[in-house]
Amino acid sequence: MYAQVIVSNTSHSVDRPFHYIIPPSMLDSVKIGVRVAVTFGQGDRLVEGYVVEVSDECPKEVGRLKEIIRVIDSIPMFSEELIRLGSWMRKEYLCTWAEALHCIMPAQARKKGVKYVILKCKPPETHPGKSICEWIAESGGRLEYEQAKDMARSMHMGTELDDLIEKGYLELSYSLESKVSEKHEKWAGIIPGNGDIVLPKNAFRMKAVVDCLLAVPEKKLPCGHIMRMTGCGAGTLAALERKGIITLFDRRSERTPELQVGLIEDRVEQLSHQQKAALKQIRSLYGSGVKEVLLHGVTGSGKTEVYMNLIGDTMQKGKKAIVLVPEISLTPQMVEWYAKRFGNRAAVFHSKLSPGERYDQWEGIRRGEYDVAIGARSAVFAPFEDIGLIILDEEHEHTYKSESSPRYVARDVARQRVFYYGGLLVLGSATPSVETYYRAAEGSIGLVELTERVGGSTLPVVETVDMRTELKEGNRSIFSRKLKEEIENALSGKHQIILLLNRRGYFTYVSCRDCGNVVKCRNCDISLTYHKNKNVLLCHYCGFTGALPDICPSCGSKRIKYMGSGTEKLEAEVVENFPDARVLRMDVDSTRRKGSHYNILKAFKNKEGDILLGTQMIAKGLDFPGVSLVGVILADFTLNLPDFRSAERAFQILTQVSGRAGRSTVPGKVIVQTYSPEHYSIITSSRHDFKEFYRNEIEIRRRFGYPPFSRLLNIVVTGAKQRDVAESCKYFYNDLTGRLENIKDSSFEVFGPGPALHSRIQGKYRWQIIIKSSEMEIIKEKVKESWLDAAHSIKKDVNIIIDVDPYSLM
Repeated sequence: MYAQVIVSNTSHSVDRPFHYIIPPSMLDSVKIGVRVAVTFGQGDRLVEGYVVEVSDECPKEVGRLKEIIRVIDSIPMFSEELIRLGSWMRKEYLCTWAEALHCIMPAQARKKGVKYVILKCKPPETHPGKSICEWIAESGGRLEYEQAKDMARSMHMGTELDDLIEKGYLELSYSLESKVSEKHEKWAGIIPGNGDIVLPKNAFRMKAVVDCLLAVPEKKLPCGHIMRMTGCGAGTLAALERKGIITLFDRRSERTPELQVGLIEDRVEQLSHQQKAALKQIRSLYGSGVKEVLLHGVTGSGKTEVYMNLIGDTMQKGKKAIVLVPEISLTPQMVEWYAKRFGNRAAVFHSKLSPGERYDQWEGIRRGEYDVAIGARSAVFAPFEDIGLIILDEEHEHTYKSESSPRYVARDVARQRVFYYGGLLVLGSATPSVETYYRAAEGSIGLVELTERVGGSTLPVVETVDMRTELKEGNRSIFSRKLKEEIENALSGKHQIILLLNRRGYFTYVSCRDCGNVVKCRNCDISLTYHKNKNVLLCHYCGFTGALPDICPSCGSKRIKYMGSGTEKLEAEVVENFPDARVLRMDVDSTRRKGSHYNILKAFKNKEGDILLGTQMIAKGLDFPGVSLVGVILADFTLNLPDFRSAERAFQILTQVSGRAGRSTVPGKVIVQTYSPEHYSIITSSRHDFKEFYRNEIEIRRRFGYPPFSRLLNIVVTGAKQRDVAESCKYFYNDLTGRLENIKDSSFEVFGPGPALHSRIQGKYRWQIIIKSSEMEIIKEKVKESWLDAAHSIKKDVNIIIDVDPYSLM
């Protein structure tokens, strides 16, 4: 029997299955989806591999085939469905097999080959490398090769190390190791069949241990728990084991994420008439063969409760469900909602989990311990089998698009997975993406609408303030007069307030008044942001920090001007203008520590803060009944970005943040400050009118041929030397356009080559080529051909990134 194995190597040069012989002893354990240890390459390096096919068909050149060394998994790491998904991702996103499978499995479980040197025998006293062997002996007779090499170099004995290996005093060995493994803890249990246990009268601690164990039905407990309960030490447990009364053993211990509670009200949700109708319509659509549904509901319309009922339907059928949420700030509330409904049957995935917690959640799903998985983008790969439902909450969010290879779109991956099992995909949003709504309007997917808020509350009144008028009338404050007045009214009425400013830091850039020079990062073509709390200029792309300039680095002028406002400055202005208000700030800088999102949201929910201000992470999915006022400090920031989605992003964030107000009996109000009050995104969001926004936007997309009327592919060439990057990008362009000329009956446009909008990031220059086409499959084939050809022709330190269906072209 033979296995086709994908080796854990992301190079395109080895992007294919390799045949290995299955030894007779492994015939029962080598299955599709298991990981195996194999030797690979001329040096027979030990690597991790993934079995994608098993057959008795003898491949060519069978005499050169190697045997599988060992099987790593007792349970396959990948189901056949996940192997199929990896194959689809490889074709769809032009990644390698290994990149796709690495993306599907948790990084913590991946095993890497580690080379060791092992001491076999002592060299003669006269050998110059004798001290190296002594060092390895003191380390237990085994040392990582790289560590031994560094140590030998520091002792000026690099050649001596090689000589010791060549003459057999040291031996090279390879091992596959992962960063995270299963956690085990020591347990103690009463040995069955002991009858009445007799202990000496003065053995009080021993008796306490026995009584502690006999008090539980299983008669087994963790040793740590026993010692805390009885005050005994490890010696007492060892003595009981020697007497044959108890046995000590290791048991797997699961690292369960701490459940953060207190962010939602304890109340029984009664479905509204609209919610009941929506559920009935979704069930009817699914029953009639519709596999994908857009649930378009205004903010506060109760989409989450509809999700809960659909998950209940799925679990009653014995199937599994996955719920994706777009932001880490949503997860604490979402997890609490689902935990209260589904208890310990719900697994959690998000970026704040420790490596061990993430690994154990994955393993728990593989062992069948969970029915529901909740989390951010990567939760779409939860290793369930027989998936009946996948939900994408806030389906329009850009965080569903991966920014590293494979650059997948979670919505499309979810569609592949749930359709394989014949399940249902539900896309939920108050502001669906233009592409998704277009598919619903055209009838390609089902459309279900919730047009009213639950609980009798109404959508907030939105008022737009033209900041140009404020400036003309002498108001240079960060607050318009109207917003300041409404904040004062809300505070006097003991209501809560949310203020949105989608910029971090204090001042957003520093410039010279004389020559106009803007202080930029030395590694990136990006202006530096002033962070007052650290008193530094900071690059938000690479983390570079610099001191505040006394003079202009370009012309030497002392007329330095600090411009723009970020969340730090907003916080300072709020404190200055409303000194009695209790202020909470929520942005990337204030939420770096684990649990910080939860702590801020819990404080605001408990009325320990009057004003919550922050970036877009406060705009989505938060439900606080005490909020009566939302203020948008600057609505134009997103509008002014040179990207075809900028109007859509502006509408979405304004609608979403507006939806945080008025979620109880207290009417809500929203003040939007803008320099572009006439823009259709501003006008339609102030009216809560998605359909009017869509009518405007879809016509612009149709006129210029942007998605959904085409697909995009972005080719980015990066490298440390600008000339190499430019030449490589031009070479790629010439090769690609030559191949595309042979395509008949296919419409496409190629833009470039030229510098990207952000022409340098993290010390790497960036050029790009953009392709727009309504028939992307044939285009992707030609792009991959050019890519593989370019890999042999361009400079080695130049990298080519292919992004299919990019969210942004910047």
